[in-house]
Amino acid sequence: MWIYAQFKKKQQFISITIESFGAIADGTTDCYYPFKLASLYAASHANTTITFGSGTYYIAKYRSVDNDTTDHIHWNNCSGLKLIGVTGTKISLNGTFFRNWDYSTSDCSKKSFTSGLSPFWFDNCSDLEIRNMEITGNCQNTTRAPGSDENNPSVTESSNILLRLTKCTDVLVDSMYLHHAEVDGLWIGGDRIGGVWINTTNITVTNTRCLNNCRQGLSAGGISNGYFKNCEFSFSGFVGGTYGHNDPAAGVDLEPGLLHFDDGIFFEDCKFENNYGGQFLCAGPLYTSNLTLLKCTVTAVGSQKNQGITILTNGALIDSCIISMGTRDLKITNVAKPGSKITIRNSTIDATRNFLLTESSNPLDSVVIENNDISYIGSTMTTNLFTLRTTKLKFLNNTIYISPAAIASRPTGFHAVVANAIISSGNVFSSGMRVDYSGTTTVSDP
Repeated sequence: MWIYAQFKKKQQFISITIESFGAIADGTTDCYYPFKLASLYAASHANTTITFGSGTYYIAKYRSVDNDTTDHIHWNNCSGLKLIGVTGTKISLNGTFFRNWDYSTSDCSKKSFTSGLSPFWFDNCSDLEIRNMEITGNCQNTTRAPGSDENNPSVTESSNILLRLTKCTDVLVDSMYLHHAEVDGLWIGGDRIGGVWINTTNITVTNTRCLNNCRQGLSAGGISNGYFKNCEFSFSGFVGGTYGHNDPAAGVDLEPGLLHFDDGIFFEDCKFENNYGGQFLCAGPLYTSNLTLLKCTVTAVGSQKNQGITILTNGALIDSCIISMGTRDLKITNVAKPGSKITIRNSTIDATRNFLLTESSNPLDSVVIENNDISYIGSTMTTNLFTLRTTKLKFLNNTIYISPAAIASRPTGFHAVVANAIISSGNVFSSGMRVDYSGTTTVSDP
């Protein structure tokens, strides 16, 4: 105990301004090299706090040729680093350039050497804190040649991510506004050290908005223990200008794999609204576990693609959420990707067409849907509201409402399907609804 106390006394805690490295928040001076100097300083001085004043720090540099020496601003191996802004702190990247088709990758993706930078790319950092900043990639000013259609651009995305965290630990991100990135507002994941994969672990993100980014609000491929509170991931793919979007144009996309697994990710009081693509995507049940959405709002009405929500996860809970699907899909099982275990409870869900489809006979898939208010808000129906045919399904104590006019508009066929399930019990359906229970073991709905 005495040795630890003496060590703490000897630690140096440094506070310095970004202006000390030559940055000027006047919106026109290029702050690329001051930011680079700050990153090098932070790497060699533990427990440094760098403060940012009110005003716009402009980064004029961008990448334009193969092996460009103008690189992203890497903050490597920092310990105890704090980057603290104030009200009015803004980092503005130069997005005024044209992205030409320069080469193709092995999977035939069309790429350009020209791309914006990442001002904050943290790698292998610990005890990290980033607060109170607005960062814009200004992709509304970026152009590229037209593609064959809006979903097949002439060139695909680069690596212009506004805030990137790779194999970091003990991180706090608070009160950030990340918008108009050509790729993602926020990217969190892992990488290899000596051939061993290292996740980013113990990250908390609060009061942060990721809006109007070309590809995604948040991409996560390698998180262990992530907590997101009062955050918003909306309007991905809607950036203004002529650039368009980069697929999947989602609010959040968990992108796990054989090495970069995601485990223990918790979203509370968060919003995922009107992204061009999916609102929340996770399609890796073998590599994703312990996902929770609590008291979140999901709105897919503005989505331009069928994927509204896809959650294929080994252990997911959607609890006390407000979900408006419009005409988009909520997918919770996939015959090609078994192993999805999910509970949806205490939530309010509405849609204007068949929105919930789960058809799986695989014993690795398990679904519980309980205590929800589910509504069809259209006046006419052409198909049933939901189709639930999962052999390990429990459908319990839900209230399902369809207006009399909508029920009358479908004089034949079913209005809902709860078939081949373990149990359907305690569910209250609107008067006149016809439900297909064929193959369900226990049916005790009133």
